[in-house]
Amino acid sequence: MDLKTKSRYNKILDEVLLDISPSNDEEKEEKILSKKIIEELYNILHKENLMDLIEDIVQVGSTARGTNLKNDYDIDIFVRFKKNIDKEILKETILKIGKKAIENLGGKYQIEYAEHPYISGNIGKYEIDIVPCYKLNWMEKIISSVDRTPLHNEFLINTLKKHPLHNDVRLLKKFLKGLGIYGSDLKSKGFSGYLCELLIIHYGGFINTLINAQRWRIGEKIILNEIYNLYNMDKNSYKFKDFEDPLIVYDPVDLNRNVAAALSRENFCKFIFYSHQFLKNPSKEYFYNYNEKIIERINNRNKGILITLCIRRNSEIVEDIIYPQMEKLQRSINKFLIENDFEIIEYGTYANENICYLSWEFLVGVLPNVYVKVGPPVFSKRGVDSFIKKYERCFIKDCNICAYVDRKYPNIYLLFNDIVSGKLKGKIKYPKYVSPEGATIYENIFVNQYFSIINMNNKKIIKNY
Repeated sequence: MDLKTKSRYNKILDEVLLDISPSNDEEKEEKILSKKIIEELYNILHKENLMDLIEDIVQVGSTARGTNLKNDYDIDIFVRFKKNIDKEILKETILKIGKKAIENLGGKYQIEYAEHPYISGNIGKYEIDIVPCYKLNWMEKIISSVDRTPLHNEFLINTLKKHPLHNDVRLLKKFLKGLGIYGSDLKSKGFSGYLCELLIIHYGGFINTLINAQRWRIGEKIILNEIYNLYNMDKNSYKFKDFEDPLIVYDPVDLNRNVAAALSRENFCKFIFYSHQFLKNPSKEYFYNYNEKIIERINNRNKGILITLCIRRNSEIVEDIIYPQMEKLQRSINKFLIENDFEIIEYGTYANENICYLSWEFLVGVLPNVYVKVGPPVFSKRGVDSFIKKYERCFIKDCNICAYVDRKYPNIYLLFNDIVSGKLKGKIKYPKYVSPEGATIYENIFVNQYFSIINMNNKKIIKNY
């Protein structure tokens, strides 16, 4: 990289860093509150005679490691229990001490659920999670899924001490947020904060990560050098587990885990593409809602036929269940649509607290009443005999027996009406929590997680069961 290009990158990145980095006062305030929460938890444990259940209490996450962005008010506190403590006792204890700690510090709490219940609360502008786990040593088998998190924290703190790349992590996070591909939940299917930190450590900086991403291909494997040192292993002899994901980044804490497992092929490819665009023509724009600008630009066009299914949801069912079920339903419907010759331009899903939205854009909504069914070659006597028994209006085209057949769904809305009335249950999968039966069909509306198109002048409920 020549000096002129490097200077151009540095100017932009310095300006972005100035904008996204927490101030000294913000960092100091967060550290004081984190310390207060941990002290309060210890006080409660002492008063309740529960100290013999736990090993220690640690702060984890980006605020603990100094890789958080400005105005990131998340504080994650992990209470590490001894390995011999029963899971029921762990649950009871975390709920008791977590509630009291939040209330004693003037906050409000609610109980959230993952593998174990945990306490989530607010103290002023800060969002607090108080999570139970078991304290494990390196290379010990996990007891619960969150047991790795403090070890992730330990690994990153120690590694970033040797290679102070905190600002590069911040830049990568902000870049991914700007592209709309940050977050490893099943809704976002993007890059987690932990994955960002590992990539920056592996490649040695933000720009180096973008440059190296240009060589990525589907199935790219990344093994940090630190892994070989941690486990004292030979680079040439150790056989790592195979994964079928687009990007594979082996977890230094658990070599049988891919840190990038949640990343979709599309978001993997988006990162490669926009990294190239930034390197070619660097701009601050990429860091600030760039994805929204792209969506706005590509949607400034004539539209096809827009249809949205609105399905009521149970707000207690978490998004990591709702989104896979929405996608499963949409894939099943898509297959049936294609079988019936409706060409899909675009489709997407989105859920709020009350409604699941499944949306489509079609090239056309009305097809001819008749279509040509292509049968077997005329040389297949048995196949031909079977075909002409089933269809009346038969003819030969090229060397195949064909027939004109009346189309069951010449109109897209007839098909969707049969979906919501339950008539297609045998042909379409109706998931437990996202069943289309009884859903409302809207015309001229398209909604997904990035944007919504609503033509209010032409909005129309096709049928409401």
